[in-house]
Amino acid sequence: MQIYVLQRAISYKIFMLVAFGFFALVMYQGHLKNELIYTILFIVFVALCSFEIVSIFYCLFVKRTLHFNINDKEVSWEFFDNKRLLKRVNIDKSSIKEVKSEVNYLTGNIYSRFTVTFILEDDSQIELTDGFLYSFGLKKAENISRYMLKNGLGNPQDIKFSKLIEELNIDIFQQQKFTKEEKDSYYTGVISKNKKEFLSLRLQIESLYKDYKIVEKNANNEYLVRNENKKESFIYLRSNAFGYFVEFYKVKRKEDLKMLKEMGRQKIGF
Repeated sequence: MQIYVLQRAISYKIFMLVAFGFFALVMYQGHLKNELIYTILFIVFVALCSFEIVSIFYCLFVKRTLHFNINDKEVSWEFFDNKRLLKRVNIDKSSIKEVKSEVNYLTGNIYSRFTVTFILEDDSQIELTDGFLYSFGLKKAENISRYMLKNGLGNPQDIKFSKLIEELNIDIFQQQKFTKEEKDSYYTGVISKNKKEFLSLRLQIESLYKDYKIVEKNANNEYLVRNENKKESFIYLRSNAFGYFVEFYKVKRKEDLKMLKEMGRQKIGF
C-alpha cells in the first residue's frame, strides 16, 4: 500500500482569493450604477472569495491522505480527512479496460490537477483525482503514475518502458540514456527532467528518418510515425512519469538518438 499526504496548496488559494477579490471590486463599481449584470457578477465573485476563505481555514486544520493499493485482484483507494474516512473505492482489476492518467497545468509548468481515469469493460469511468481543495503536486502525481505502471496499469507503451527500467535496473533519479535490442525492436530510454528532451528526440527522428512520413499520433506526450513502404515498421516516442521512451520496430537504424546534454553546443535551439 502507498500512502500520500496531499498538499494544502495554501499559496494557490491565497492567489485565487486575491484574484477573485480584485474582480469583485471591479464588478462592485458597476453594481453601484445599478447595472444588473455587474450586480450578478459581483455576487458571484463575493461567493468565490468566501469559498476560498473557508477552504483556506479548512485545509489549515485538516490533513487529507490517500491510501492507494494495487494487488493481483483489485485496485482500491481511501481518502481520509485527518482520521475520518472520506471516500472508499474498490475496482475489480479484471473489469478494467483502459487506464489514462493526466497532469493538468494552470499556466506553463505550474501544476494544477492530477487525474487517473479507470475505464471499465462496460465503458463506465471511475476517477482518482486530487479535487479542488487539496493537491497531489507534480512529484506525488509522478509517484502514483510509476506505482500503477509497475503494477501493469496504464498505457501499454509506458508499461513496457517500466518493465525495461526494472529489467535493466536503471536508476530513475539519475539523468541518463540507455538502449536495448530485442527481436524486431530497438529501445532507447532517456531519464531526464528536462521537458525539452521530447522535442529534441522528435526533431532527431524527423531529421534522421525522413522516409517515416505517416504521422499516426501527434500529441504533447507522444509521436508515432510509420513508413508508407513498410506498413509494419514504426517509430514510437512517448513521455511518461519515468522519462522518454522510443521504440524502433523493424526499422533500419541510423545513428543513436542523443540527449540534450550529449549534444553540447550543437544541441537544438528552442
